Amino acid sequence: MSKLLPDPIQALRRRVFLRAAHRHGLPLREGNALGLLPGGDAILDATLALIHGARSDLRFEMYIWADDAVGREMAEALKAALHRGVAVRGLVDAVGSWGAGRMVQELRDAGADLRWFHPVASWRPKIWNRRNHRKLLLADGAEAVVGSANWGLDYRPSENPEAFLDVGLVLNGPSVADLVADFAAAWLRSEGEMPPTPASGLSSGATPRLWDGLWREEALVQVVSSAAPGGRLALRRHFHLLLNQVREELLVANAYFIPGLRILKRLKHLARRDRRVVLLLPGASDQPFVQAASRHIYGQLLERGVRIFEREHAMLHAKAAILDGEALFTGSANLDPRSFHLNLELNLLARQPEIVAEARARFEAQLPLSKEREAAAWPRRSLWARGWSWFAYQFRWWL
Repeated sequence: MSKLLPDPIQALRRRVFLRAAHRHGLPLREGNALGLLPGGDAILDATLALIHGARSDLRFEMYIWADDAVGREMAEALKAALHRGVAVRGLVDAVGSWGAGRMVQELRDAGADLRWFHPVASWRPKIWNRRNHRKLLLADGAEAVVGSANWGLDYRPSENPEAFLDVGLVLNGPSVADLVADFAAAWLRSEGEMPPTPASGLSSGATPRLWDGLWREEALVQVVSSAAPGGRLALRRHFHLLLNQVREELLVANAYFIPGLRILKRLKHLARRDRRVVLLLPGASDQPFVQAASRHIYGQLLERGVRIFEREHAMLHAKAAILDGEALFTGSANLDPRSFHLNLELNLLARQPEIVAEARARFEAQLPLSKEREAAAWPRRSLWARGWSWFAYQFRWWL
């Protein structure tokens, strides 16, 4: 991407962005090291590397923990860590991980401190729909994995040819402390108590690199969390501020795309002003009703110049945005009412040239494998297809 000198309005927007970030407890940290995890195998392998390498402390949050070969592999790795004397704490979503009760109990019996997030109970109906959708693992308070893949066979392409397409980041550096604090905020919100500060288990001055992949240095990272001060409102406002910074190009990959009116308006505005706006969305979805609701808004985006591609032959589960080839925003949050208004979510904003360039190249490589929806043909869909999409969209706040 070409580099443009910021005009006065752009400079003002950046100052507003920075002030809002600090006001909501979302500071930017320099001096981080990052690794891109381009798929479920990479995310799960990095997670296992951190579990196997941890010396004193493991903390995690997981939405779906399946009782299958992959879920069991994670459980066995955590048991081995407990046997090494590593403290293990975890928040497991009670609805997403409905079938993980036996594994959770086995780990509790082995000494892990695992808690269910918002167990379904008849006397607490208001929390049934508020889930912990985050996917986070912290090792020794020094290294972390954040991404879109859960712990299950659906996210392991090497063992399941129908596995989902995901993306994540592994992180080492100052921003890990922000993730440790954010885990504590989520734990406090769920359990009403603060977890102890993790002991690093490292000698003074040591820098752990438990993940043995390609690290990229000098990354600027920001933790964007709905567990931070301001909660879900801070997450929504932050994404709106990010969109306001776009000058040339916005690439979005998202599993469940039902954005609010403000985001829709901004996407149309960017395309109308000759910015390149490309959406990569699922063609084959595990949630067909959500996909139907998403397709209801295609027409208004296409006619403004937004390009929409649907990834065929695989379920796109990634949640990522690449802004001007300069920043990558990725994690657990979808562009839908559930992520912005109900769930606990966790994303990272990363600025590191090689990481963003690799993420952008991988995004572009998906487009030839996808079907582009054309503005001229979209209104000619069958009456049934248009009616079904309209009907599904009326339930968008519950999806």
